Amino acid sequence: MELGIHAEAIRKLGYGVAALSYDAPAALAHFAQRKQIAYPLLSDPDSKVIDAFGIRNQNIKDGFAKGVPHPGLFLIGAGGRVEAKYFEEDYRERITVSSILTGRFGERAAPAGEPITRPRIRVTPAVSSIVVRGGQHVRLSLDAMLSRGLHAYAPGAPAEFIPVSWTVAESPAFKTAAPEWPSPEWTKLYGVDEKVPNYTGLFRAAREVTLASQQVLTKEVPSGELTITGAFRYQACDDRVCFPPETVPVTWKLIIEGHDRERVPKQLQRPD
Repeated sequence: MELGIHAEAIRKLGYGVAALSYDAPAALAHFAQRKQIAYPLLSDPDSKVIDAFGIRNQNIKDGFAKGVPHPGLFLIGAGGRVEAKYFEEDYRERITVSSILTGRFGERAAPAGEPITRPRIRVTPAVSSIVVRGGQHVRLSLDAMLSRGLHAYAPGAPAEFIPVSWTVAESPAFKTAAPEWPSPEWTKLYGVDEKVPNYTGLFRAAREVTLASQQVLTKEVPSGELTITGAFRYQACDDRVCFPPETVPVTWKLIIEGHDRERVPKQLQRPD
């Protein structure tokens, strides 16, 4: 389970780790033993806590899944106040702990491809998690390191400048959100009577990717290795001259794993 993989990183940030389910204690104990889960699994068989938090899936009226919550995560501070919540209306989509750690807390993302080195820049692709499943949200990122003394214009620069941009090739295997750019520096450049947004040194951009269902991923990526291709465009300048704009191809490689379809023994299952 992903919570267990990142439990130590979560604790280092000052938070505890626990999971809440509408399953009975015996079913959770069986699951915890099978998956070697060390953090607490809390049982809410009547969905009272689920209802108190307002996260019951109201679309399910009957059957064993009645009372199931929408999948998601609460981030609760030491004083008991909810600091953030991450929930999906579609049960087939799941926010990942790794994307929260990298997006909200700035944890280091995993390298997802070879760095690309050019005369004036070095671009390194990374992703919140290399191993993924259908329906998950993951965060792609790229680290761009400009050579000393150079800058690149940030989004929002005047029309006569060429700001950085990042495109991703479309695929049935995923959909992407718009890129998120860091706050730029505002510098009055040589010969320009206004401040212009730009980046110097190392800067990081990120964007969320929502993977297609497991069925679609299996069809589109039978090898189990998902390759996402994109292009990073920039123009490097110094205080006096701008070099020709350049487009750098960037590739992210992810490994697709299957969902755990094994159910608890019949006697521990919820009645239909």
